[in-house]
Amino acid sequence: MKYRGCAYYPEYWGRERFETDARLMQEAGLNLARIGEFAWCRMEPREGEYTLDWLHECADVLSRHGVHVLMCTPTATPPAWLTFGYRDACLVRNNGVRVRHGSRRHYCPTSPTFREFSRRITTKLAQEMSRHANVIAWQLDNEFGPEVTWCYCPNCQERFRDWLKARYGTLDELNRRWGTGFWSMDYSDWSQVELSQGTEGYFNYYPSRNLDSSRFGSDMMIEFAMEQMEIIRRHHPSARITTNGMGPIFPPLDYYKLFDRLDVASDDLYFDTQTMDGDVLAMNVFRSIKPGRRYWITETGSGALDNNRPPHPDQFRAWAWSSLAHGGEAHVVFRWRTCLSGQEQELQGMLEHSGYPGKRYEAVKRCFLELREGQEELENLPLPEVPVAIVQDYDTIWGYAASAMGPHVDYLGLIGRFHKMLYDRNVLVDVVPPGRQLSPYKILILPSTLMISDALGGRLTDFVRKGGVLLAMGQVGMRDDNDNYMPYPGPDHAQDLFGMEIIGGMYLKSHVMPDETMWPGKTGDVVFPMKGRLGRATRGQATRWAADMRLRDGEVLMRFSGDAYDGQPAIVQKTTGKGTAVFVGALRVDSSLHHALIDDALDRAGIARGPATPEYVEIVRRGPVTFAVNHRAEPVEVEIGAHKEVLVGQASNGRTRLPAYGVCVVRT
Repeated sequence: MKYRGCAYYPEYWGRERFETDARLMQEAGLNLARIGEFAWCRMEPREGEYTLDWLHECADVLSRHGVHVLMCTPTATPPAWLTFGYRDACLVRNNGVRVRHGSRRHYCPTSPTFREFSRRITTKLAQEMSRHANVIAWQLDNEFGPEVTWCYCPNCQERFRDWLKARYGTLDELNRRWGTGFWSMDYSDWSQVELSQGTEGYFNYYPSRNLDSSRFGSDMMIEFAMEQMEIIRRHHPSARITTNGMGPIFPPLDYYKLFDRLDVASDDLYFDTQTMDGDVLAMNVFRSIKPGRRYWITETGSGALDNNRPPHPDQFRAWAWSSLAHGGEAHVVFRWRTCLSGQEQELQGMLEHSGYPGKRYEAVKRCFLELREGQEELENLPLPEVPVAIVQDYDTIWGYAASAMGPHVDYLGLIGRFHKMLYDRNVLVDVVPPGRQLSPYKILILPSTLMISDALGGRLTDFVRKGGVLLAMGQVGMRDDNDNYMPYPGPDHAQDLFGMEIIGGMYLKSHVMPDETMWPGKTGDVVFPMKGRLGRATRGQATRWAADMRLRDGEVLMRFSGDAYDGQPAIVQKTTGKGTAVFVGALRVDSSLHHALIDDALDRAGIARGPATPEYVEIVRRGPVTFAVNHRAEPVEVEIGAHKEVLVGQASNGRTRLPAYGVCVVRT
């Protein structure tokens, strides 16, 4: 791991700790400190009065101890003189109330006042801190997004109208594209058009407006980020620029667009907030955001984010080695020391609140020194070769969120289920946007991608024609780019590819039995059985939604049996050129059938599964090096393959015995 670091808050701890802290960092193998993201009030205590001596001194002390700096712009936490003195810098909730000081990211991202003060502090920092050779990179703001809420102030409303005018041109075109004819929703003047007020309650679901409001919010936050990026590029062109994302998949912002012009995709990944397959999904997502580049983890716990879940002493090590295996270049702990006060008082640091090294410091130290020892051997490994891609579409995320049935669909959960099944087979996955080049992959998975453009339809056809296997599930190509259903059968621009057409569908939630009622929500789940043949599976079940399909020139693999769609196609396939497209007319199928779908796709594509391992034991290959990581609390023995040299751990005869949270790395 090239960079091993921590989030450090010198403005909080004071000059008297600089030397002690830098020495302890060096002793623990740290070579990167992330500083400044919450320090605006100490950088500019009064308007136009900059006090950066402490920051220069801190950078100098860190440099003497071999610690680089990831410098942050402090705009996530504007100071009180700004938020009290310039109220228009603060965001407005959808009820019209402007927020007060005392939170973070409570600014309005479109406010001209806030933008101006942001430009000033970013310019001043870039001019000053670019003098330090150990300032090698910049982080913009901190976890961009609507942490408090999106802003609904008059300026945001006017910017939204300008955004819509640029997109649609005329009000008549907006009315046409939004489909405002129902419920007398036509607009007769631009001043009547406002941001969506959210989707709380049935009557707030107007999909087109909600979708465009999500697009606008993402665009404004990204515009704000790019403004900071351009300032830093001018004053510190040699530095790398990133920002810290979240998730596996963070719905509010289009990360593919956000990170497009940045140098590194970075994630704040706390490994105990989800299951390990979810952690690996996050790493796969961020490795995929910038093809061919290593990602950074800019925040991770030295212990557990949940204060009541102490990790095993070696669990941090397993997490760090897993990140390295999947393409990580930086592993930055949040944080250096547990705070004495404040909103995140209880979040555990490497050091105890007393300032003394304890068990967490020792665990990180053992891991980072080990990673430092192996850095030269492992730093320049090629990224993993990935044969499978899952398409993840922000318009689909926002489209489902914009409609009443979106929460029932669980689009992100569908992505997670596909990923988990491939993770369990030790098959690596990229998570890519619809516009990504598809030729590197053998299998492409379309999980209920609502909007299929003409361009995407052509690229999907070309992918299959050249030998790719396309596996699609759910409401694929059912809506236009305004989240409206199309007035003709789907999947849009892909009917010929799948050899069928979707004339409609049915959500599988019952309100019609004599003991059920829509209000107050006493319902049952409807299951549609399937029969046919797919690999070893002859039966299955569809839930959530079923497609009303008509066959064209495709081949039926399974049909619905019983109920409303008895005998109709449920799963179809069609061969085009050298490849095959398979469509599953359901939003969720039972586990046995889902496994059969994955195995069938792997067999069609000629992709070998990785070595069989217990759940949450990973085997990852990066060029000539193979990593085995055990995330379980008990020892396991697994196949790691023939090898010439053991770099970490123990292995013989192609197998390794991994202790609890153990790691083995071999060169083949």
